[in-house]
Amino acid sequence: MKQILSTVFLLCAWWSSTCQIDIQVTTLDSFNTSAIGQQGVYGLYSTTWDSLIHLSYFYSDHEANTYLLYSIRGENSFLTDTVLEIPDYIKSLTNTAIQFDSAGIPWIYAGFNSNNTRMIKAYTRTDTSWIESFSLNQLGTPDQYVASAPHGKEIGFAFCGVRIPPANHYPIEYASFDGSQWHRKIISEVGKSEKTKPSMVSQNDKLYLCFAESRCPDTLITRVYVKEDSTWSISFEDIWSGEYDCDPLSSYATKLGADKGGVYLLQDIHLDDPHPQLFRLTDTTWDKAPVLFDTEWVHPFTIGSNIHLDPFHSVYWINQEKQDKPGLSYIRTDGGSGYIALPHEDYNITLQDITFLKGWIYIYYFEGSYNWPWGKPITFKEARVQISKITGTQKTEIPAPIQLNQNVPNPFSTRSTITFSLPHSMNVDLTVFDFLGNPVQTLVSGYLAGGLQSYWTEGTELPAGVYFYRLSAGNQLFTRPMIVSH
Repeated sequence: MKQILSTVFLLCAWWSSTCQIDIQVTTLDSFNTSAIGQQGVYGLYSTTWDSLIHLSYFYSDHEANTYLLYSIRGENSFLTDTVLEIPDYIKSLTNTAIQFDSAGIPWIYAGFNSNNTRMIKAYTRTDTSWIESFSLNQLGTPDQYVASAPHGKEIGFAFCGVRIPPANHYPIEYASFDGSQWHRKIISEVGKSEKTKPSMVSQNDKLYLCFAESRCPDTLITRVYVKEDSTWSISFEDIWSGEYDCDPLSSYATKLGADKGGVYLLQDIHLDDPHPQLFRLTDTTWDKAPVLFDTEWVHPFTIGSNIHLDPFHSVYWINQEKQDKPGLSYIRTDGGSGYIALPHEDYNITLQDITFLKGWIYIYYFEGSYNWPWGKPITFKEARVQISKITGTQKTEIPAPIQLNQNVPNPFSTRSTITFSLPHSMNVDLTVFDFLGNPVQTLVSGYLAGGLQSYWTEGTELPAGVYFYRLSAGNQLFTRPMIVSH
């Protein structure tokens, strides 16, 4: 590996709506020169393993030669391996992904175009070198997106598969390695549609894969697939219908994240909604979280691999809606949101990915222009900020208590609405009991985000009489009476 030859530390500041946050910006340079060329630094994927940050990405030098690189970021070092050198003309570099096997050996997945041939490749590290384990060359296909679960229970990755003639059918496929050979399986329905970059996470021995697809000119679809044992099935589906300009799906995004609290989905295919939508998987139910977005920024989050969650279950992603004001977006557990602008020296800045390690958020990006030699050389950078500094910007006043409201209307014969408020995310059970204390309806049972919640009870399912509904939230119980009158 090559030791980093120059590392410059700059003390900068991010500005949020509530306070100023100090960050540290580091220039990352493995070749003793700023990266210049047709692509610079591109397709970067970051993850953590064994208390270190691991990166895979493409790099073009001043002679426009392109490399697939793997770097390990230590506390005071930046070490880089060359996985693949690509001397041919590169038309498009899509993205990369990293996975670790049970022995902690890295696997690198990459998608790119070379000499009009689209390639999907997988490499693994031996004691002395990187070896190619999987290769798929194809013509006439869309961007070669790849995705993997970094700590998955098996070696495998998702990618946009081979075109199925005569129509332009591009399925999402999953390739898995059994120790001796690779096996490919089509995950998505084979439809004539464009796909977004897939996102993939693992939790509780399950793999989750999401992407969006376009049915131009009037439909956008988000799906989440889950893999249990050897079977893939649809876990979530959201369909938006309306008129749109059939823009490339690079303008939209669907991203997954996971922690001990569950699996999260952030997506922005709803063109009539100015903000992204956040869903959380509880057991087998995807619940939409109420989000209060800051009106000074809007939704696109087109770059990065997955969303990330801090110990408080707040969701973070990198946001590049405006070229001159990229930064970090987050949604707190109380439904509030924030945006922190990233400092930069050059107008041309491109965010790549983020990862979390030991209470810090690491953001990887580059500044400069692709238009070498006429543009400004590319500079590869890392920004670091403490999560505690961001969580400290949240409102410090005492949150409102849990509140269970009287159902409306009351009495009722057909349907009545029950509302309650939560100060933050928690496990909740809302059940209706008859006069003798027997449960007759369970309206909700699971983990809910903070904020106002609304559910209804069906009077047509109950005989006329007096009932009680009970809210169990956290360690507290709340009960109110209601009357069904036919």
